[in-house]
Amino acid sequence: MKNYCILLLTVFFSSIISAQSQEEQKYLLTTHTNTFGLSTLSFIDPYLSPLTYSGIGIKYESLSRRFLSPENTNISMQSKLNMEAAVTENPATTSSMNYLGMNYSWGLHYHFRPQQGLQLLVGALLDADLGIKDVPRNVNNPVNMDMNTNLNLSGIAMYDIFLWKRTFKLQLTLQTPVMGCMFVPGSGASYYEMFELGNLKDAIHFSSLHNKRGLNSAFTVAVPFNRSVWRFGCGLNLLNYSANDMVFRKNEFTFLIGTTFDMVTFGGRKNKAPKNFITTNN
Repeated sequence: MKNYCILLLTVFFSSIISAQSQEEQKYLLTTHTNTFGLSTLSFIDPYLSPLTYSGIGIKYESLSRRFLSPENTNISMQSKLNMEAAVTENPATTSSMNYLGMNYSWGLHYHFRPQQGLQLLVGALLDADLGIKDVPRNVNNPVNMDMNTNLNLSGIAMYDIFLWKRTFKLQLTLQTPVMGCMFVPGSGASYYEMFELGNLKDAIHFSSLHNKRGLNSAFTVAVPFNRSVWRFGCGLNLLNYSANDMVFRKNEFTFLIGTTFDMVTFGGRKNKAPKNFITTNN
């Protein structure tokens, strides 16, 4: 009987210690944001036309962010995928330019917390960009491809406002290219000559602040509802680059709407969700 009581007490205290250790343990969350946008934009692409093409587009962005480890909540990892489609016309509406683009970026941010409710993130992102512009009216060169990779400086400011018993999160995002590599064919050069015959002379260019400048920014407000968090805002994308005596431009203004949620993966029914979550939003 005595041994049985000792066994029960051992199991009882072991379960208490185990529960306390689980409560003290920290778990990483991945913060996901899915955003849709409606844009007004304009292109200048001298390879296809000397005119400015303007129109509307739609875009989708999927962003994920998480800390590197539970012990270090100062450095986070971010990945982002952008997809966009647009239809534009020249000023006389006699010709149209169709655009399809995709951009993927990955990088790190360092988190500064100067005061409660305020976060400043500073870091660098490496991205790869692919876009296709099509002017069906052109005969010799109807298509041009935007292919480039960049190292970008990135900054994010997040500020919490407490209103009506809810926390509204304001977020300002800024990103600018610093250096990279871009594909810009010479005026009149055909894609058949470049890719079928392997003549890529003067088509690959080093890019930096001397020939490529841009600003990709967005301002959003996260509004918590009963069962979800929605983001509303606007974005501004300005890009100017030059090569082979040609100057290319893209100006875009976007209305944004999206959702934000935190996710963690568990392995099986017995591995239940822990109570101590660590999210990059806090």
